[in-house]
Amino acid sequence: MQDKYSDAGPWPDDDELSFLNEPDAAAPASETEAPALTDAGREANSRRLPALVAAIVGLVLVVAAIVLGVVLFNRPEAAARLRDIFIIILGIQSLILGLLLIAVLVTLVYLALKVYGLVRFAEDEVRPMLQRVDDLVRHVHSRSVFVSDVAVKPVLEVVGMVAAAKSILRSFRLR
Repeated sequence: MQDKYSDAGPWPDDDELSFLNEPDAAAPASETEAPALTDAGREANSRRLPALVAAIVGLVLVVAAIVLGVVLFNRPEAAARLRDIFIIILGIQSLILGLLLIAVLVTLVYLALKVYGLVRFAEDEVRPMLQRVDDLVRHVHSRSVFVSDVAVKPVLEVVGMVAAAKSILRSFRLR
């Protein structure tokens, strides 16, 4: 039996098909080149990727849970063994969480005692220092007021009287 395409002749050479690889002169450059992804397109793809991965992982987990359920339903002794293993794991987890809770509680008590010690230090050591500084400032203030009243005011009054007397004498001399 003869092939119905046998009369079509030989297949065209590569040179005759080269026009398929050349860009069309009438077509714009944007149609002949593959469109480049813009920043917005890349950003949209990068946002979709985690959702796609999460959906695939979720689907795999659902299928695995269904298969496990079917297997365990058909084998009750395996289900009982798996139940016992999970009970042991939950017991160990509860023990570890209890120990961590106790460790956190002990740490909080330790920190509270340290804060209490710091407050006591402030009251016992810093407050007397501040009291001594306050007494010193009051003493310096009282001494400065005393020196001002006893030494500076009289000297300024005398200097002022001498200046007034000079001014009066000058005014009499000029006339």
